[in-house]
Amino acid sequence: MNTKTKAELLAICEQYKLTKYKSKTKSELIELINMATQVTPSLSPTLTTKNTPIKGGVKGAKGTVVETLVPPTIAETFVGCGGSHFGFKKAGFKSVFVNDIWQDAINTLKQNDADLEENAVICDDIYKIDAEYLKARAINYDNLDVLIGGVVCKGFSLAGIRNPYDERNYLYLQQLRLVGVLRPKISIIENVPGMLNMKILRRDNNKEIEALCQELDTICDKHKKIRGRLIAEKKKLIGNLGIDEMAALKIGAENTKKEMDVLSQQRKELEEKLEDYKYSVVEDIEKIYGELGYDVHKKVLTCSDYGCFTNRQRLFIVAVRKDTGIQWTYPEPTTKDNRPTVRDGFALLDYKGANNPTTDVDNRPMNHSEATVAKFKQIVAGEKTADGYFSRGTCSRLAYDKPAPTLVPGHSAFQVHPVEHRSITVREGATLTGFDTNFKFYGSHSSRCMQIGNAIPVQMAYAIAEHIRGTKVPL
Repeated sequence: MNTKTKAELLAICEQYKLTKYKSKTKSELIELINMATQVTPSLSPTLTTKNTPIKGGVKGAKGTVVETLVPPTIAETFVGCGGSHFGFKKAGFKSVFVNDIWQDAINTLKQNDADLEENAVICDDIYKIDAEYLKARAINYDNLDVLIGGVVCKGFSLAGIRNPYDERNYLYLQQLRLVGVLRPKISIIENVPGMLNMKILRRDNNKEIEALCQELDTICDKHKKIRGRLIAEKKKLIGNLGIDEMAALKIGAENTKKEMDVLSQQRKELEEKLEDYKYSVVEDIEKIYGELGYDVHKKVLTCSDYGCFTNRQRLFIVAVRKDTGIQWTYPEPTTKDNRPTVRDGFALLDYKGANNPTTDVDNRPMNHSEATVAKFKQIVAGEKTADGYFSRGTCSRLAYDKPAPTLVPGHSAFQVHPVEHRSITVREGATLTGFDTNFKFYGSHSSRCMQIGNAIPVQMAYAIAEHIRGTKVPL
């Protein structure tokens, strides 16, 4: 017990359902836990199977041996600022290591979790991580319970332009490579639902593929730039313009739209040629998991069904190692008939105190231009503009009495506030994503928005973690 951190001891107290322990010192917590094990030796948060030896033991009443309170372990890749991390931590999991290549997100994670050991925080390319790498950092992953990775989804997302030859589409292979290294009892890949239908190109050095992809890359890049130009042109149409100037801008926007249509058709033709060279990402994941000795399950979950303030949907591919005896099922919805709303989320914020914009930098609204405010005034709560002046985030307005849609920052801003003519703040977006109201972010405003937009809602991760801990056949 003496080697455990205070956070681990607090997690043990929570698992034992003890009371009045949060203000106690580390030594007082140890004494409290020792008393509890003598009185109720049958309780234990340790994850074991019938055939798995108990990880340790302490003497209980009348000399009986009870299980040592070893928290379940988790390794996390593509961890971002910690949506899944804090959900699993709340459920009592201990991180063996966390990994991401994004320095801002790692800095955010570290400054909000003092219990993370320095050697366990890996800000590096996942390609580099193997057994020797982990050994050099003195990271022990023996008998790992869970590996989770929200594999980067830029190439999979249905939002915006998808390039099937995007290098990021193949990062799932590195995640599966780590499964082979770490051999977790449960491996979870979390992503957008669009991953189910995503096909990517075989990488077999075929020159025809390379030529087609180079042409496709060029077209996608042109499409992206022209789309940005169209957005800027539509934005100008909101201002106070003369009749002639307005007419000229409309003609310009129509011509730009025609250019986009031509490029879209060219892209479609190229993708049809590439179809014969594509394969399903999810089918490949299932195949590789099978070769590694895992049973695979997949399901799309709606976050608001599990206590989240957002309707965001996520695909959870759960692979269970065959020798564990675990019969996997997905958690049953807990709030499907009474989904938390934006109003519920905002009610957690202390706008006059701790979250006052004068002191809480993350709750300071953006300084929008008059033209932008005028555009916001036209958007009805729960709806978005017909043609969208910006990107997905800032052309729609939240509704107080509904869960928020997926929070996607566009031009460094989230969706519009339910009643105020401004985009919601970083703090408001973070709260709707399940982060504590005193959570501190690192990086620029744009970076902080992206960290939140990329994060799995904390309550969703907690629901998965709690379900794992309550598995009928424990880990």
